[in-house]
Amino acid sequence: MKNYYPFFLFALSFLFIQCDETRNTFVTPLRDYEDQRTADNDSIVSFLQSHYYNYDDYANAASTEHVEFTIDSLTNDPSKTPMIDQVVEQEVKIKDEDGNYISHTMYVITDVRQGFGESPSFADDAYVTYKGMFLDGYSFDSNDQPTWFSGLSTVRGFYELLPHIERSIWEVDANGNVTFDGFGTAVVIMPSALGYYGSSSAPRQYAPLIFAVELYTFKTADHDGDSVPTVNEDIDGNHHFSDDVDDTDGDGTPNYLDTDDDGDGILTIDEYDVDDDSIPDDSNDDGTPDYLDPNS
Repeated sequence: MKNYYPFFLFALSFLFIQCDETRNTFVTPLRDYEDQRTADNDSIVSFLQSHYYNYDDYANAASTEHVEFTIDSLTNDPSKTPMIDQVVEQEVKIKDEDGNYISHTMYVITDVRQGFGESPSFADDAYVTYKGMFLDGYSFDSNDQPTWFSGLSTVRGFYELLPHIERSIWEVDANGNVTFDGFGTAVVIMPSALGYYGSSSAPRQYAPLIFAVELYTFKTADHDGDSVPTVNEDIDGNHHFSDDVDDTDGDGTPNYLDTDDDGDGILTIDEYDVDDDSIPDDSNDDGTPDYLDPNS
């Protein structure tokens, strides 16, 4: 396993540079999101037009077999299908320093290999193998043994990929050995804003990234243990948890980390679904579920 730069530890942040001569600390501003978006997208499109991946290896592999994702230039085999003909586009919005949303395009190959089961949400915990690469083919991180990643702990483009992958099915033998069969595989090619944008610890701060991910299984995430799945605590459904609407009681803690979402002194777990019918309770029938209604 190569683990030079564990991507789940990277966070978007300002780059602080220490000046040895003056001992003053300077802040290097992030690059302009819109300018970098244009540059990244141009690089990605050019790459997709001129490269292919090893789709034949996936087609010929057994459903229990791990396949390493590789890329090559079409100049080496012009008969291959360019990646640009295999991707679907997904728009993802990132907040800039002023709180404005800037839309970025990530490119996804959804059918590298179909899985046998369901797909997770973007916020769920995932048991995966993966390979991270730059457009030049350099692999900065990979793991060919399944490992758990907590929901929302990875770079943005990685967890936005998860709903595009189906999990496997599995069997446990008499000795407790688990065999996974039919794990889905998908690939994302993302701009740097969905990756390590401005991170001082990243190998390349402003470089588009590729991640190939095999999904073995997943768990529905509930970050605050209040019985509400994390994905359902994204009230406006925009995959951001920092909006005002996602902090119902306005206490500065977003709902997905708040055990009393509406601030009424009753824990969310005690008013979310008391009758256990899988429908959030609304005791006063006002259209707002009790766990988000301080007047219920």
